Amino acid sequence: MKLGVVGNGKIVTWLFRDVPAVPEITVTALCVREKSVEKGRELAAENGGLTLYTNYEKFLSEGDFDTVYIGIANHMHYQYVLRALRAGKHVICEKPFTVNAAEASELAALAREKQLFLWEAFKIPYSPVYAAVKEHLPEIGTLRMAQCNYSRISSRYDQYASGVVLPAFDPACAGGCLYDINVYNLHFVTLLFGRPQKLHYLANYGYNGVDTSGTAILEYGDFYAVCTGAKDSTSPSSCVLQGTDGYLQINGPSSAPESVDLVNNDGTVKRLAEDHSDGGLADELRVFASQLDAGDYASCYAMLEHSLLMMEVIDEANRAMRP
Repeated sequence: MKLGVVGNGKIVTWLFRDVPAVPEITVTALCVREKSVEKGRELAAENGGLTLYTNYEKFLSEGDFDTVYIGIANHMHYQYVLRALRAGKHVICEKPFTVNAAEASELAALAREKQLFLWEAFKIPYSPVYAAVKEHLPEIGTLRMAQCNYSRISSRYDQYASGVVLPAFDPACAGGCLYDINVYNLHFVTLLFGRPQKLHYLANYGYNGVDTSGTAILEYGDFYAVCTGAKDSTSPSSCVLQGTDGYLQINGPSSAPESVDLVNNDGTVKRLAEDHSDGGLADELRVFASQLDAGDYASCYAMLEHSLLMMEVIDEANRAMRP
């Protein structure tokens, strides 16, 4: 996989940190906005002298790569993915996939039509912890409750509180807790259990109407899932799946779970799996490169179907928040 990277934010710096662990991937080019050209030059120089672009169309038409990695503000995902697909490029797009289900559906249809790979980058399904949860879930008996809490005060919250609104807290940029933090909890739950029968969402709002924290309640008939996320406050982050015979304790946030324990009703505890990637991107990148090399569209498109479902859940959460 030859990769052209779009963006210069924190997630892009993490990509550059982790991609050397995936020898199947070579990064050849970087595209940034004109106002970020100095930072772009630094990133390009630090990562092997990448070809630097400030014009996206030129990047797509001239760049020596087959796949575009998009790590920019949420509200820009749709347009940048659309243009890359039209240019015949495979695409890795950071979560959230798009702003709504209509955008996601259009992009997925275009990828299939042009027989291109299209991945949403979120680490959960590529974690050994998630794999262990899925495998051992039947051992806790009949599921009665699922709880996920991912709460971490944003590094940009002080600026927001002082009146400086960056994209992370700008509703016009699809900022806020639902798209940034709670989306991971919702991904985790819907990966395991699919579409909920009904969804409720309660949010705390900032002075500009953005949701700074919130809780989703998903109804699955015989059990409930509660997903809480916060960018305005911090608490221990974990997930618990409670059954009639015991529970699974997932340690760490749903975005990057550290380990999972099976706790039986008799009090015995068994460590099932650990993830030592420290939230890194290498595992998912390795899967994407492998699928591309093997021409494994089936696996890619199966996960794409989950991304479409996820955006429908996000639409429902938005309707519940803002009737």
